[in-house]
Amino acid sequence: MRLSVSTTGTSGDPRLGMALDLSNQGRARNDVAVRVRIGLGHPGDPRPGLESRFDGGYKKVELIPGDKTSTGTFRMNLPRGSSLAFLRITPHVESRVEGDELPVDITMTDGSRTLVSSHKTVRLTTLALTTDSPKEPGVLREDRWTEVAYTVTNRSRSAYPNAQVQAEFTACPADSDDPADTGSCLVPGSRSVTPALRAQWFDDSSGGSGWKDVTAPDDGSTFAETLTVPLGALPADSTRKFRFRFEGGDGLDRDVRRLTFTARVNGKAVGASERSLGTATPLTFSIR
Repeated sequence: MRLSVSTTGTSGDPRLGMALDLSNQGRARNDVAVRVRIGLGHPGDPRPGLESRFDGGYKKVELIPGDKTSTGTFRMNLPRGSSLAFLRITPHVESRVEGDELPVDITMTDGSRTLVSSHKTVRLTTLALTTDSPKEPGVLREDRWTEVAYTVTNRSRSAYPNAQVQAEFTACPADSDDPADTGSCLVPGSRSVTPALRAQWFDDSSGGSGWKDVTAPDDGSTFAETLTVPLGALPADSTRKFRFRFEGGDGLDRDVRRLTFTARVNGKAVGASERSLGTATPLTFSIR
């Protein structure tokens, strides 16, 4: 039996997501116990929360506090072949410095027999990008601007001298162009339509001149389908509003009726070795 654990979800969400990809080549097993042990980021941190999902919505898992960890157990049926389960951890604490992580140990047992175990460290949210407006479903009208507003948050105790927001659009396969029909657009398509849209961001910095055009670089690189906007400095423990708007251009194919829009904030904190990334929940727009 194999267990592969990966992180999921968005950094704008204070909950940390984990996907458990299970491969069971043996017989199907019922009532398998899944034990999750979560460590603390720092001494004195509050105890986290834990939820699990494997056959429906998320359900709360009761955690028993220990000396330096909290442990929760839930049960699931394990079919033969491949299956997925998901965990959602609420740390109840924000990252102090870039790279803060929570250690997580997962063990699956059938009676007294250990089937599989895995160790993973989950990085705490540092930069976050949360959507203020619009609320889905959204409509992109070809003859007017559609605006999206975000709150950018630096949760850490470190400053980011040169943060930036990056955004991209993809065509979304859908059987319906009804904006309320979001169920058929859960998975964005792979075809980028970013260069076919006109986009602007609002510069409200000192001496800023309001709305400014932003275009994707036409250099053939992987970044040629990404719009990049400079935010400048993000002080420690700070928030900032960010506004972005777009409209359909002449190059937009007439057969594209729905779009997904994904925005990310990233930057490197003072003294950090890696960049931090916060991704907002993708937005879906029907074109009218």
